[in-house]
Amino acid sequence: MCDCCCRCRGSLKKLPQLPRLDLRVPNWSLNRVTPRNCPLCGEGHEPSFLRPDGLPVAWCPDCAVWYLSSLPPTAEIDQVYQGYWHSFRPRDLSAGYARGLVTNPDLLRPDFRLNRLIALTGGLRGWHLLDVGCGCGEFLAKARHHGAEVVGNDVSAEACAFVQEHLSIPVMPGLLRSGPFLEAHGTVDIVVMSDVIEHPAEPLALLREALAVLRSGGLLLLLTPNGGEAGESAETARYWDGFRVDLEHLQYFSPEAMVRLAAKLDCRLEHLETLGVLSHVDFRPNPSGATGTGRKRAPGWLRDLLRPLARFTRTLRRAFSAPPPDPRAGSYNLFAILRKM
Repeated sequence: MCDCCCRCRGSLKKLPQLPRLDLRVPNWSLNRVTPRNCPLCGEGHEPSFLRPDGLPVAWCPDCAVWYLSSLPPTAEIDQVYQGYWHSFRPRDLSAGYARGLVTNPDLLRPDFRLNRLIALTGGLRGWHLLDVGCGCGEFLAKARHHGAEVVGNDVSAEACAFVQEHLSIPVMPGLLRSGPFLEAHGTVDIVVMSDVIEHPAEPLALLREALAVLRSGGLLLLLTPNGGEAGESAETARYWDGFRVDLEHLQYFSPEAMVRLAAKLDCRLEHLETLGVLSHVDFRPNPSGATGTGRKRAPGWLRDLLRPLARFTRTLRRAFSAPPPDPRAGSYNLFAILRKM
């Protein structure tokens, strides 16, 4: 492993381990982990505790960020994102779901991200917007509906295929590379990275690629879990549920980290707030065979027959269920907008 006893496998076993909350715990090869320093400054720090998946977490006081101080093999991390929307975060990647994204008024209504962008730009019509980590294109569909010219990017093959084929939105698959992107699409006015910068092993490199395709004066929107809720010590960190869910995350930014990150990237911080609550809906195990590319689907005629009943059931559920939490309440997420100088 390495010379430092705090990073060797034997010492890691002595660290306190947080209990499981997310039932989707990746089966990493813990005997093949490699040491990792802070992804922002490159300095090493002793880990404070283990996540439920057995990976160690350290705090960097200089960057105000929590990060995994050992990583599983790169191939295992990459594998999480292939089949991500079929198995890890199952989504109905059907033409019917796509129709809803472009016709359902509730889904097209601007959310807090679009509202803030509209406030800063005076309106999105004619603005070129890139969504890095676009997933299944929900935000792209909203932004296009409100006048933006949109393009997506994602590492998930099935997400890219869905967005391109069913939403007719151009997508660049794989990790964002500024050279090929600029050749194909030119510069953009806005880059959106929602729930993205907590994922890559080298977040600074990805952010710099994003800034390379952003015009001078353009906006970079970041949304990520608020690691600042964990405090700065193991004693306070063990109470934050963010370390116990979404175990594909590799770093956790605090509000102070965002301030320092903006300076490091030569950007001006236009907006910074904490908002949102942790939803536990995604943390239940998936029934065997209920998701995935090989699942069996009902015949088309039967799905058409049952679709009105499904809509009626959803209407009843909305009518008698508690209202969803205000997305602006809480402090689980960090929401920042940086302007490229």
